[in-house]
Amino acid sequence: MRKIIIFLIVIVLLYLIPSLILQAVYGPSYGFLSGENHWAPDGHGGWRQVGEPTELPPTTPSVNVPLWAKYIPLFLPGFLVILFIFTPLSKLLENESSAEIEDKTNELET
Repeated sequence: MRKIIIFLIVIVLLYLIPSLILQAVYGPSYGFLSGENHWAPDGHGGWRQVGEPTELPPTTPSVNVPLWAKYIPLFLPGFLVILFIFTPLSKLLENESSAEIEDKTNELET
């Protein structure tokens, strides 16, 4: 159980860390956690309204975020999950069987 929790934490971190880095690099043009109502880049250095944002548009010119950069936070955890599902690494996440636990306890008793 502990291994699976660590695996899930690693997956979440592989999403959050690249997202936060992209937010730091591209600023409001990346739009991490921007929600439903926000200002999005229009592709010409300006901003377009998405939904009904309550705040004013950013004062900085927008930057075009490359498409591949937008998907990095999705591909990294996805690659890790695929790696653990379709390779022998999945055995690292399996719990020890009851027979193996009994053998270890017998060894400790002797």
